[in-house]
Amino acid sequence: MPRSSSGVPSVRAPHPSIPRLPPAHVPRPRLTERLLAEQSRLRLLCAPAGFGKSVLFSELLLGLRDPGQVLWLNLAGQALQPQQLVAQIATALQRPVPDLPAPLALLQLLDGGNQLLWLVLDDYPSQPPAELDACIDQLLARALPNLQLLVSARQRPDWNLPRLLLAGELQELDATQLALTRDELERLVDQLAPQASEAQRQELWEESEGWCAGTRLQLSSRNHPHAGNAAATTHCWLKEYLDHELLARLGEEEARCLFALVHLPKVSADLCRQLWEESDGADLFSRLLARQAFFMPLDDDGHWYRVLPAVAKVLRNRISATAAAHLHLAACRVFIAAGQVEDAIEQALCAGQPEVAANYLEHLGQEWLTGEQHLAHLLAWRGRLPALLLESTPRLLTLNAWALLLAWRLDEAEDCIHKLGRFLPQADGRRNRKLLANWQALHGVLGALRGRPGQDATLHCQQALEHLPERDWMPILLCHSALARIAMASGQPDLAPVCLHDALEIARRQGSLLFETLINLDRTRLLLLRGEFARAQGLVTQSFALIGQRKAVDGLLLGRLHLIQGELHLIHGRLDEGEAELRIGLAQALECADPFALHGYLGLAELCSRRGEFDQAFVHLRDAEREMHCRQVWRLSFNGVLSLQSMRVLGRQQRWDRVEPVGLRIQRYFEGESPWMPPLDYPTLPLRNLLLLARVHLAEGRAEQAEAMLRPLLQRCEFLQFRPLACEVGLALAEAARWLGLEDAANLERDARQQAASLGMQGLLQEWPAASSPTGRPGVAGETDNSNLLSQRERSVLQLLAEGFSNQEIGSYLFISVNTVKTHTKKINSKLGVKRRTQAVMRAKSLGLLV
Repeated sequence: MPRSSSGVPSVRAPHPSIPRLPPAHVPRPRLTERLLAEQSRLRLLCAPAGFGKSVLFSELLLGLRDPGQVLWLNLAGQALQPQQLVAQIATALQRPVPDLPAPLALLQLLDGGNQLLWLVLDDYPSQPPAELDACIDQLLARALPNLQLLVSARQRPDWNLPRLLLAGELQELDATQLALTRDELERLVDQLAPQASEAQRQELWEESEGWCAGTRLQLSSRNHPHAGNAAATTHCWLKEYLDHELLARLGEEEARCLFALVHLPKVSADLCRQLWEESDGADLFSRLLARQAFFMPLDDDGHWYRVLPAVAKVLRNRISATAAAHLHLAACRVFIAAGQVEDAIEQALCAGQPEVAANYLEHLGQEWLTGEQHLAHLLAWRGRLPALLLESTPRLLTLNAWALLLAWRLDEAEDCIHKLGRFLPQADGRRNRKLLANWQALHGVLGALRGRPGQDATLHCQQALEHLPERDWMPILLCHSALARIAMASGQPDLAPVCLHDALEIARRQGSLLFETLINLDRTRLLLLRGEFARAQGLVTQSFALIGQRKAVDGLLLGRLHLIQGELHLIHGRLDEGEAELRIGLAQALECADPFALHGYLGLAELCSRRGEFDQAFVHLRDAEREMHCRQVWRLSFNGVLSLQSMRVLGRQQRWDRVEPVGLRIQRYFEGESPWMPPLDYPTLPLRNLLLLARVHLAEGRAEQAEAMLRPLLQRCEFLQFRPLACEVGLALAEAARWLGLEDAANLERDARQQAASLGMQGLLQEWPAASSPTGRPGVAGETDNSNLLSQRERSVLQLLAEGFSNQEIGSYLFISVNTVKTHTKKINSKLGVKRRTQAVMRAKSLGLLV
């Protein structure tokens, strides 16, 4: 079928019967191409008002090079008899009305022979006469090869659509498919309100969810000349639109039902049946669905719906606050009876019943915290519930303590754990042992997260495992996880896999996909430390599949999986793929109030610094620090790793003078009689800090000190089985050894490179270009040819600098002025990416430019 190749309407004179496109039109070629991809006799668009149904048909027809004959009938949602439809078509075709029954007359009029005819029935009535539906059904049952029927409607017509679908003669799009994508909405905002901030754009997207008319009307209200003077005008245009396009088409009882349902987070026929028993609420809800009252599906089964946020916001003030509170309380009882505990809690809070909400909190299961966005919800509820209620039972204190530990809000968690002591002793020995074991589990995980020196955290976790009953499997799993991560951080490389295997078995026996994935994240972290990247990738893929088996969208765990996938891409040097995964993971972590958002910011900072975008790298680090402050995360959970990443960026800028003070400050935590344990999520922190300090020595020309630090560091990394870090240390040690002229320099570099290549660490190899040939002789072109980096005169100046000559002595030796020597020196420093002569000499030796 002929059409424009770009999907954008062709530039030609508009067809007289096709409505023009609206101002600031955003083309949707993804939809027009889809509608034209198949030769279907019926193309049906069924959605609420304002989803661009008519505009899409206009765009489709205007985009055709030769549409043939177009017959556009605007039915305006008005019910009409078949004879009236026949009369309208006859008038448009300028032909007499056949003296036949309506179905036969319609067939005769539309049988155009060899000429292609597009018949558009725009805004087909929601409640048509049965005779009209029957007439159209007969038309569709007869094969008129040159008739293309385009129908837009707010309610699905009562035609034999399944038969058409089976015959491949139906294409149907609903509201979810017609909605603007985020990119399309951004283009619309760019045309109508280019000055809109990112926050305003995000708010528009969240409220409209791609509803075109809603977006346009909200932007019109905000740009209204009086919008800034009265808050009441903010949604003026949208309110008027809904009055005309929605409420005018509803009965009084249907409207009252809608005004109530906009206050609820989700609704279903069963919920409505229980809320309005006396007036058959299920039938009311079905009628609202049929009338396309902006109910968007929340699941694939068509069971749960919610009112589009922009519509709900406008209609929410149509009932009194007292009536809304009664509704929330009634919905609360229905939700709790159906096992929808989270929704019941939210409704109890909306109804002003915090005692009821606190009571329902105790119904939450053990794995609830790690699912969907539940951690964020509980943290938000803490701000809406009185402290006395949150501390009223051991179960509530325990639940809140675990949530605070997962959020790294350790001071608040410690306060909750301390208050558990008020409930000791319990009435009987069994309950007393259980509460004490749970207290020890919490205390052990808290100690591990704080990185406190000594065996306090380990002992608490081990004693908790001895006494926790099997039914308390969540704290058992978290104790095993803490012990594994303590082992990773404290130099017990063989203990971590044992603890994680035990935890994995418990999660599987409990049938908990969430906790199996949570333990898999720990296992993946261990594999990354050991350089087993292929196994790590397999485990990440498996974990995505596990989470995919659940109907819910588990944003917290999905965010962590995307972040670790991004890290794997960075290791392999795939920066673009890594950036995409990191941004997805970061967005999900932020939505879930997950402190693992820190991993996303660190990964993006690392990525930007590798690309040479140093300013942007520091922006990510500042954003990370601000987010951790706003989330009330314990400062030592993030200060050290942010400082470390900042040092890595500074190192890539050759600003080593700013690295050393930070590194020495960090190192103090891990030295002395009672050294701190590394952070559980960054067990290599003190080792990487030592590596950076050694590189400072190298940059400052103190190769002996660097070599003295790096050799034991390499041995430590090998003992701990941190093979990727050992590769980095090996390359730095090779550079120090080469600077000192040691015989093992070439072997050290070769071994480090071979191991990095075998592990697939292309990112590391890209950052450390080869400084020598395969034979190990400096100055011979190997992986990187540096022979033409400096001119012959610059090489002569550099050689004399390396031998300790002053500028005056170099000028006399080469018969050039001191100013010329200084000019050569500046050029040398620039080409080598350094700032001082000692750095230049060290760098030149590492590149094989000096013997």
